[in-house]
Amino acid sequence: MDRLSLRRAHPAFAACAIALGVALSVLGARQLGWLERLELTTFDHYVGLLPSSTEEPRVAIVEVSEADIQKLGTYPIPDGALARVIETLLDSGARAIGIDIYRDIPVPPGSAQLDAVFTTQPRVIVVSKFADQGASGVGPPSVLEGSEQVGFNNMVIDHDGSVRRGLLYMDDGHDGFGTSLAFQLALLYLGDEGIYPEADPDDPAILRLGESRFPPLPTHFGGYVGVDNGGYQFALDYRGAPSTFAQAGFGELLAGEAAPETFRDRIVLIGVAAESLTDRFHIPFRAGDHAGLGIPGAELHGRIADQIIRVARGETAPLRSPSGWLNALLVIASAALGAGLILWMRTGWGLILLGIAGLSAFWTTGWLALQGGWWTPVLPPALAWTATLSAVAIYSRVREHAERNELMHLFSRHVTKQVAENVWLHRDEFLEGGRPRPVRLTATILFLDVKGYTSNVEKMDPAELMEWIDAFLGAMAREVLDHGGMVEDYFGDGMMACYGIPIPRHDQEGIREDAQSAVASALAMESTLRGLNAQWHREGRPSVGIRVGICTGAVVAGSMGSADRLKYGVVGDAVVTAQRLESLGTDRIEHDFDEQPSRILISEETCKLLDVGFETESVGAFVVKGKNEPVTVHRVIGAAASATAPGSRKLGGPLP
Repeated sequence: MDRLSLRRAHPAFAACAIALGVALSVLGARQLGWLERLELTTFDHYVGLLPSSTEEPRVAIVEVSEADIQKLGTYPIPDGALARVIETLLDSGARAIGIDIYRDIPVPPGSAQLDAVFTTQPRVIVVSKFADQGASGVGPPSVLEGSEQVGFNNMVIDHDGSVRRGLLYMDDGHDGFGTSLAFQLALLYLGDEGIYPEADPDDPAILRLGESRFPPLPTHFGGYVGVDNGGYQFALDYRGAPSTFAQAGFGELLAGEAAPETFRDRIVLIGVAAESLTDRFHIPFRAGDHAGLGIPGAELHGRIADQIIRVARGETAPLRSPSGWLNALLVIASAALGAGLILWMRTGWGLILLGIAGLSAFWTTGWLALQGGWWTPVLPPALAWTATLSAVAIYSRVREHAERNELMHLFSRHVTKQVAENVWLHRDEFLEGGRPRPVRLTATILFLDVKGYTSNVEKMDPAELMEWIDAFLGAMAREVLDHGGMVEDYFGDGMMACYGIPIPRHDQEGIREDAQSAVASALAMESTLRGLNAQWHREGRPSVGIRVGICTGAVVAGSMGSADRLKYGVVGDAVVTAQRLESLGTDRIEHDFDEQPSRILISEETCKLLDVGFETESVGAFVVKGKNEPVTVHRVIGAAASATAPGSRKLGGPLP
């Protein structure tokens, strides 16, 4: 954005445009999936902070450890040993038993005994695996082929290796479908309580268990964007989940050392936890002492089954997520709020605190929402918030820099540094649309011109002439600045100065000070000119006199010119009068320039504002060009003998 655009753009409009651009960029990045991994990581962070349930868990785990394998002396586990453990669990009162160990091929001895257990015990569910992603499948035991005692153990694993979604049903690849191991076990458990799966009366495509609906996972859910939702998927939710399950070793059950109470009235899963095998999965929930290593597959199936039971019994609702349009609205609102607040807050520590407060609010919102059963994506709105704050802050700094440069361009060469800084400090009152706003005020105007300029020009070569003019105007301008005035313009051998701008003086005392400063600076110019004339005389250069006209009155101040050539100036009756006073011919007002090298004429309005520190005389009323009524003119003779010579003043300060 160039300087002109920055100057003309309204801050609120520019901030809105930035907020909209940031919001659309964030939404676009999210739609392309660029934020998905970060959103899932944020979700994992929340899940890791969830409190664990203190209720007695419904699931127990029988682990086949490395020590059990060493004791058995073989792996896979023989069918006979597995059959004895299953019978022990049934005798202990287990509601359902899940075998998360493949048994597609018999492992004698004891195969007949195991087949008998499978075929006579309907509460035993055996695992299978469907072929997926190029991997071959694993079938169930032949005696259970086609029965309802088989459940697949396929998992939906995200790109980062974590499991955040579960499966109820899945295409078996043969024009049919299968039921997951966890769902099969949950159905056995719930069947004892009279809870069975059925179609939702409002939407038959949605599964209902008890009083709860299990809607299939949409492609846009939580932090997921366009996710593959094949099969009947649902979001895993660890709210209210136990931190760990009751456990026993496989060898303990073979030796009869495990307490029956560990398994009574529970779902029991038998699985391998040996370090030499790789049946482990990463989940967001940091359960037990498995952090960093993942949890065994049997425990993961148990957690999924536990969630299904909790939802079916109404202990918790299925995890939900706001709709896509609501997420988009939240992003846009966050960006808009950030833009609005930063315009109010501006920059500095307030901006930093605002950013931190906003991010804290987003974090807290996401945490509370998850506790209430909502997976609310807070990363996109937080990103929109942060990016908007940063972008609008940068824009504000660039705009401020452009405005400051513009003001300095307008004033730095014409006023003191202190006045220019004062203008900048009051920029909110002074600027409008990046430019100084026009203002009507009372100011004192001073015009100065050299007497005898034309004759001197004819005597000097160009270089010498310019050096002479620069020295003269530079000295006169310093007196203007030293007395709190502003050099409005230079023209040939003269200049125009203003007192009372650019910061308006609305009180009578301030207007009086401006008038006295203008006259004091004119007298100081006379003193400076005497020194210059003496120097020029020694150098063989001509001496000069000056005519000064001063008038106090109403003017309009503002920036004028094109965008590339702005100039701050004043127009009004006081300007015209001051110029006419300066140019009054010497034939109309007698003045001895040899005795007093400056002729200072002031208007009646200015004279009334002077105090006893100045000596003046009335020289009559004159009709001047551009004025219908005669102008009463006074001549300034000098500073009163009894008064201390007027000194310089700064803007807003009193005369010494």
